[in-house]
Amino acid sequence: MTLETNLHTTPAPPPAADALSSWDAFLDSIPLLPQPVLPSESEYSGIALLEGQLPVYDTLIDRLDTALEELQALRDMMREVSKEFSSTLAPIRRLPSDVLRSVFRETQSDLDGRGSICASWRDIVVSSPELWLDIKITFPSLTVDNPGRSPLLKTILPLSGQLALDIRFVSDGNTSSGETIEAFSSSLRERLRWRSASLKLPLDLLEQLRASSGKLACLESLILMTPRSRRNRRSLPPGDISDVFINAPSLCKVVWHQSIGYGSFVFPSQITHLAASFTSIHNLHTHSLLEELHLEVKQDDDTALLHRITLPKVRRLSVSSVEILRHLCLPSLEDLTFDRYSMGVLLFAYDDVEAVVETLNDFVRSSHCSLMSLATRTSIVYASNFIQQTIPLLESLTSLAFEIDNVSEPSFYDTSMSLNVLPNLQFLIIRLPKPGIEDVFQDPLSTMLASRRLSVRIEYPITPDNKHVGILNTLEPLRQLGVDLRAEDTGSSFGISFGNFA
Repeated sequence: MTLETNLHTTPAPPPAADALSSWDAFLDSIPLLPQPVLPSESEYSGIALLEGQLPVYDTLIDRLDTALEELQALRDMMREVSKEFSSTLAPIRRLPSDVLRSVFRETQSDLDGRGSICASWRDIVVSSPELWLDIKITFPSLTVDNPGRSPLLKTILPLSGQLALDIRFVSDGNTSSGETIEAFSSSLRERLRWRSASLKLPLDLLEQLRASSGKLACLESLILMTPRSRRNRRSLPPGDISDVFINAPSLCKVVWHQSIGYGSFVFPSQITHLAASFTSIHNLHTHSLLEELHLEVKQDDDTALLHRITLPKVRRLSVSSVEILRHLCLPSLEDLTFDRYSMGVLLFAYDDVEAVVETLNDFVRSSHCSLMSLATRTSIVYASNFIQQTIPLLESLTSLAFEIDNVSEPSFYDTSMSLNVLPNLQFLIIRLPKPGIEDVFQDPLSTMLASRRLSVRIEYPITPDNKHVGILNTLEPLRQLGVDLRAEDTGSSFGISFGNFA
């Protein structure tokens, strides 16, 4: 359509007379209002009420606006966090499944949480039995927030397939509850797959283990701890639960904490590492394959044996009392740690140190062993017969650790300056007493270090008043000679610690 045709087709406006008549008709069509009608009193009251509510609604609207702003800010923050996590997880999600499986195996805690990250992670977690081999079940007193672990076990055990399991079962609460018994029963049904077991159990659950039939065919390592309670502290008659672990043909390592006072237990003769009470092991002399032995004894125990127990393969020994050495013959022993108990008395007196050294000498002579490492909390180097009688028995020694008491006798340092004394000695560890350093002879020690090459470490116990800081500062000149000065906890291990196998 052209401009010309458009002009011809557009209607022309009406004449002015027609427009005026149309306006008059419009005005006539508007009805006349009657007399003004004023609102009634009730309507005035309603209007006033509504006007009074307006500020309330304004306040609510302001609050909603504020809450909306906060929600929007939180949403924006969550978006940023989500982007960061997505950026972090994006390359991880693309890792090969075998790599992710190895990572999960090294960090096995919260596998269920990792399985919730994404579908691919969940598939890896659920389809990898090797990730579900380490099972830890802890039973405190059951509460509403902690209803029990049986459902978890029912989920974990099928996921582990038929692979060997590492079981940790800790019961500190009421073991008579149905939940505890059910969970332990679930574990027992898989006892053929136990590879290692760490069990903190009262005797009633051990009795349940004894009553179950079947071998512990795969069990290689056992850590056993019995909670301390009067109800549990009873001697066990033969045939009760003393042979509960005898049917474990692969068992090699046994650690039994707090075993004093529970009677004598029987373990398979093939075990190679044992840590327990001296009186809790039945027929210790039959364990001829032992390579490492840790024994503890009550201070008032007076064990009487007709003959020394000979264990030909033991290389590492830790005993809580030097008196235990009177009952042992260990021809292959290389590493010895003994504490300072002698028939229930702490070894502080000079006569006790003499008795300890005499017992040590007798043990080394009768065993015909060549010690390479010796650690003790006694001041054996200050005994009168140590230099003349003990040192010749320790020519093979490469490491010596001892604690200083209140005896002031520098003869050991003077004697040790000779290269013919303890010729193989390479490491010397000295633990200082709490009272002070009056027994530390810096000059003799410095002279000894100048005459022979030794790695020396001096330890001082940490004190609440930080007194150890000043003591170590006093010994600072020794640091210039290469001495390693350390502050250690009072209860820190010295030599071989109980249950810590090499």
